[in-house]
Amino acid sequence: MSASAADGAGQDAPEQQSGVSGTPRVSGGVHNTVSGGVFYGPVIQGGQVTITAPQRPAGAPSGGFPPPSSVHIGHEAELASLVAALDPAGCPSGPAACLVTGPGGVGKSELLLQAAHTVHRQRRFPGGVVFVDLQGHASGTPPLPPGEALGRLLHQLGVPEQAIPAHTEDRAAAYRRHLAEQPVLVLLDNAHDSDQVHSMLPPPGGSRAVVSSRRLLPALDDAHRIALDVLPPDAAVRLLVEVSGHPGAGAGDPAAAELMRHAERIAQRCGGLPLALRIAAARVRGKQPAAFADLATWLADEQSRLYELDDGERRMTSVLAVSYRDLDQDQQRLFALCGVTPGPRWGIHAAAALMGLPPARVRRLLEGLCGAHMMQEEERGRYRMHGLVHDYARERAGEDLAPSGRAAAVDRLVDHYLATADRADRVLSPHRYRLQDELGLPSGITPELPSRSAALSWLSTECDNLVGICRAAAESTAPERSWLLADALRGYFFLAKAWAPWEGTHRVALAAAERASAHREQGILHNSLGLALLEQRDLTRAATHYSAAARHFETAGDAHGSANAIENHAWVRHYSEDYAGALDEHLQALRQYELLGAERNRAITLRGMSLAEMELGRTTDAIEHLREAGRIFDERDLHLDAAMTLNGLGEAYAKAGDLRAARLHLLRALRLSRSCGSTYEEARARRGLGSASRAVSPRLAVHHWERALHHYTELGSPEAETVRALIAEVRA
Repeated sequence: MSASAADGAGQDAPEQQSGVSGTPRVSGGVHNTVSGGVFYGPVIQGGQVTITAPQRPAGAPSGGFPPPSSVHIGHEAELASLVAALDPAGCPSGPAACLVTGPGGVGKSELLLQAAHTVHRQRRFPGGVVFVDLQGHASGTPPLPPGEALGRLLHQLGVPEQAIPAHTEDRAAAYRRHLAEQPVLVLLDNAHDSDQVHSMLPPPGGSRAVVSSRRLLPALDDAHRIALDVLPPDAAVRLLVEVSGHPGAGAGDPAAAELMRHAERIAQRCGGLPLALRIAAARVRGKQPAAFADLATWLADEQSRLYELDDGERRMTSVLAVSYRDLDQDQQRLFALCGVTPGPRWGIHAAAALMGLPPARVRRLLEGLCGAHMMQEEERGRYRMHGLVHDYARERAGEDLAPSGRAAAVDRLVDHYLATADRADRVLSPHRYRLQDELGLPSGITPELPSRSAALSWLSTECDNLVGICRAAAESTAPERSWLLADALRGYFFLAKAWAPWEGTHRVALAAAERASAHREQGILHNSLGLALLEQRDLTRAATHYSAAARHFETAGDAHGSANAIENHAWVRHYSEDYAGALDEHLQALRQYELLGAERNRAITLRGMSLAEMELGRTTDAIEHLREAGRIFDERDLHLDAAMTLNGLGEAYAKAGDLRAARLHLLRALRLSRSCGSTYEEARARRGLGSASRAVSPRLAVHHWERALHHYTELGSPEAETVRALIAEVRA
């Protein structure tokens, strides 16, 4: 008799298992043999009856499972790791569960299905493959209860509806008996938490489960874990063009190359997130290549980008809304507050400032957001959001936070960045002339900056945020914080030669100072902008700013600022090759600094005078002035100024023909510039060492010049062309 016939013979008999024999009821005896698997239904008594339950075909899925996408690009290493873990023969005692985690839309379900079809084709699981969507992150649908999920799995395993136990515990027991009989692969997609899946994990043996979730599910202690991240740029572009139906794009045709350029822009604005890329591909599928250009333009608007990622059936906003819904109240508040930050990366102290809470309390909230894959800890104490997630946080900030709450959070964030930037600047440039000697801001929410390297690292890491915060400060109820912040950043900008953020912050701050008719502040900002332009050899615009600075300082009665404007303008004359005029203006500024007792500025001016003197053939005077400047800088531990002075001495000795002394000072400049983080002065030292070595060893000269060229090019410095010409000249 077939198993199906046995199943239909009645509903009241107990479960019969293989090897169960009937009891004789009449003379002559009755013999029953039941074998071949687990099945349900009465045992028929009559003569001699043998029932053999047929086994399912080896490797065939019991209830079927969705096919993966026909285009799978990226996550190849993760797929290989998952397939290897799903090998009962290779590691019979290995973990019974594999857990795939990652943010919504990163491709967890796709990876799960790709792996399942791979091992199914290889016939690794004779009991088949069963699949259930646990609906842990479904929009408008609650997570599937474990009992209901077990019922679906038992049905796929061949258990008829009427034989599935009513209680969850009984269903779990029946399920485990099935999985112990022969190896089955269980796919548990979109798990909400560990409790939801515990009863569905296979017992020890050959069966395996693959669980996917947006959460980390820490209680699954023994699971083999695979974390998915966004695709790298090349894979993201390939996925986009393949799914969009333009697989041959970029094959030498100018129109195809243009399409690829727009595809790269789209992929970048999707942040490499596979779901976003597939939605974008659907938006342009079957359309002319010009549709790529339109979509790339639409996605450039951060305010509406999320709403463009909607193909009528899939919406990025829906995916993110479910993840947001699953957060607790405090996590939701922190998430929304992150939407007021200018960028998607920040440190724990910035998050603490947003919440107005101590860092220790905010750390647990951040851990919760990381566990829900709403952000990621990229290094200790520093966090980042995916760009699209940050867009959604901005939306939540606008809708879920009261205007007064948003404004208060922005104020706390501005104060945090201003206080920290000021502390960092005082470490880097302790004797610099500033807009304000003491800011008087609370420092309880600022990170420790115990050293020059720590200050430099913080400023470098936060540079993009600082530009946005300067803009936010200018638009706040206390716009003076924008020019205080810009001024606090000037020392770092000069050290790093970060011209774009230098100009960006100072123009915003200058506009705020103009609205407030703050003359001294305008003078300092004009001076600083002039220096940024001078560094790029934009002499005409630099001179305009220095002239404006002089006018504002005169109106404000600021003698120190007036001397700065004169000293800075001397460099416009220097780079215009008017060395005598430059020396005259240096001397004017020097006399004012001496009257004011401004020793650091006096030393800076002596150093500037020396370069003009070298060009005028007054090398002895130049060396004397550089030595005096170096003494002042050394006394005050002004390492960057000292490195610049040592470079000047190396150049002066080289002009005087003393190459040994030149190399000695340039090597000292090289070491000091490295220790204080000045790539520009390191390049300058390399350039000087190359010139000093040229006559003795052209190969060594080229070595130094190539290193200098690398740094100058990286900085975008106009000196790069001069060094490139020197290398070409020697090689020729």
